[in-house]
Amino acid sequence: MLSSLRRLAVLAVAGPMAIGLAALPPSDASAAVRLSTSPGLATPARGYLPPANPPANIAPIPDYTFKQGALYSDNDLPVCWLTFSRSRPNNPSCLAAEVAATDRAHRIEGLPAIGLPRNFVHLSAPEQLLVIVDIERVSRGEPPVVGISARADQFAQRAAVANEDPSLPAEGSGIPGATGGYDSNWAGAISPLDANYEWMYVDGWGGKATFNYDCTSPHAAGCWGHRDNVLTDPARMPCYSTCSLVMGAGFVRNGYSKQFGSYTELFVQVAGGLPPLSYTWSQALAAGARP
Repeated sequence: MLSSLRRLAVLAVAGPMAIGLAALPPSDASAAVRLSTSPGLATPARGYLPPANPPANIAPIPDYTFKQGALYSDNDLPVCWLTFSRSRPNNPSCLAAEVAATDRAHRIEGLPAIGLPRNFVHLSAPEQLLVIVDIERVSRGEPPVVGISARADQFAQRAAVANEDPSLPAEGSGIPGATGGYDSNWAGAISPLDANYEWMYVDGWGGKATFNYDCTSPHAAGCWGHRDNVLTDPARMPCYSTCSLVMGAGFVRNGYSKQFGSYTELFVQVAGGLPPLSYTWSQALAAGARP
């Protein structure tokens, strides 16, 4: 696992309950997965963050993947547990629990409940990632990621296959208007909402249960790196024109440890006009998305 100024390495339990690993029986040790995040060329150390990062990790309630601080029995499994082996990220009960946990995290931060578009379960994993990213951004007063670039998807998908952070070539990315500025995330998770919860709400200091190797103390610069990437401000990257963000996303079903989905996000700064986009935030809004 790499750890440097340009790469943060994180070890966490699949699903957002980072402290759950200590509670798992030895047969479930394979549930440990790596999260990583890569600040791209010329990106700032901190994103644009209104409000500030949470003072501590926000454990998911309802506890949709792992019971908090205790072992579980066959009769008391968290609602999303079976999605690990059955790859059912849009299971209605699991989805409802993930939304409820995210809504609670929003309430703690003084934000409104999330509103998914009516067709959310029919969207692809990359499209679902764009929706939840923009709900997180717009609910905090940030400009949305405008949409998904098919070319950026190629870089993100390649990284999802390799279980690593996407990167953007310094030259020849093939994305019209790309300035070279980018941010990226990777996670092994059960669904896009689960990956987002990991990146947004359990990426900070957790004492002995901290799995972000660059989060070495409560106020270390490496804490909340995934969240900073999700909330990155394109205006704080070098730009000599009107700049915005487009996104690529990747997904491989059971791509990590043959059990968890491999999810990637690649946020690309573009200047001037927009490149061709396959799915946009405007489409999500038209289908009922609510930040």
